[in-house]
Amino acid sequence: MRLAHRRNELTQVEQAYREQLAGSGHSGRSLQTLREIIDVKKWEINQAAGRFIRSHEEVQRISIRNRLNDFMQAHGAELAAALSPELMNYPRQHPAVQRCAMQHSLDCLREALQVWLAAGEKINYSAQDNDILTAIGFRPDAASRDDNREKFTPAQNLNCTRRRTELAVQ
Repeated sequence: MRLAHRRNELTQVEQAYREQLAGSGHSGRSLQTLREIIDVKKWEINQAAGRFIRSHEEVQRISIRNRLNDFMQAHGAELAAALSPELMNYPRQHPAVQRCAMQHSLDCLREALQVWLAAGEKINYSAQDNDILTAIGFRPDAASRDDNREKFTPAQNLNCTRRRTELAVQ
């Protein structure tokens, strides 16, 4: 995994920095370079963790969207019939009335789902997506979430990109 590799690189650079500090003949320039490398490595880890988390979330969104689409294809008419007191003549209603009807329908669905969940039913991944969802896990790992906590401004991102390029040339 690239993220683990980046973490190992950071650990090595931090160790070199500590060794340089502990030594008697350290130069200010080499310490500054090591500090810059550490900063860039931390930024790279942050960026990689962010990409990992966003990819994880996108896989989950795609799965949910696809399974709900399948559900609506199979049971959409039944669901609309259950919500018909709110949705009757929906297409011909004023947009404000449509928004209100949709919100009431969502409230009904939320309540029905909460009641179903409170009953303690076992929740499983859908058969179609079981393998990929099991492989990626329920939530991104804690280390990735920790690595992605710090947020960088566009200017900071540009600066880190520039410093990484400069350090690669050295």
